[in-house]
Amino acid sequence: MKLVLNHVSKSFHSAGETVALFHDFDFSCPSGCARLLTGPSGSGKTTLLRIIYGLEPPDAGEVLFDDVSLYSLPEAERRRFRRQTIGFADQDSSLLPQLTALENVQLSMIGTKEDHHEQALAWLAEFGLEKRSGFFPQQLSGGERQRVALARALLPNPKILLLDEPTSALDAERSDSFFKLIQQINHDHHISIVLATHNRRAFDFFPDGVNLAPNGAEQA
Repeated sequence: MKLVLNHVSKSFHSAGETVALFHDFDFSCPSGCARLLTGPSGSGKTTLLRIIYGLEPPDAGEVLFDDVSLYSLPEAERRRFRRQTIGFADQDSSLLPQLTALENVQLSMIGTKEDHHEQALAWLAEFGLEKRSGFFPQQLSGGERQRVALARALLPNPKILLLDEPTSALDAERSDSFFKLIQQINHDHHISIVLATHNRRAFDFFPDGVNLAPNGAEQA
């Protein structure tokens, strides 16, 4: 699935001032490709992902998935489109501590009638976590928790995957392992991927990216 952002702008209000995160911002991720969004804290990476995910309308501009204009859809239809089309994993992994790894993966399909037990196990096995399916989050390492969160985002078989600072809590070696895993997912499953990170090592694995400088200035 191809993603295109046309002339997207977003501001917020703080202490009586209007601060522009980005203005007239253009971005695209061709179908089956992986692209980076980089920049320091406060540059708007998370907000931009939330806009792409359909949770936060831009002040101006358009978000297109193939020929679907996301914010022209009614809210209920946008929510359905998001659930069926977009996978999302944030930097905190957001696993529920009272649920096992397997149960946390299955959370992404809660409310559906199908049994996704085997598919959830298959994703955990693909990430080398088949023997950790019954473990609780506190029994997992940081890298393992991120892989569980990734499996949860991928369980609905999305056409595009959004990742927000997935290596923020990982050391260099584990970060590289995670980036290699994302590369493999992109290659094997042909899922479009947008990865927001301040980790410059990501460019060693995904050379195609955009840097969001402070105050919305875009740098190549």
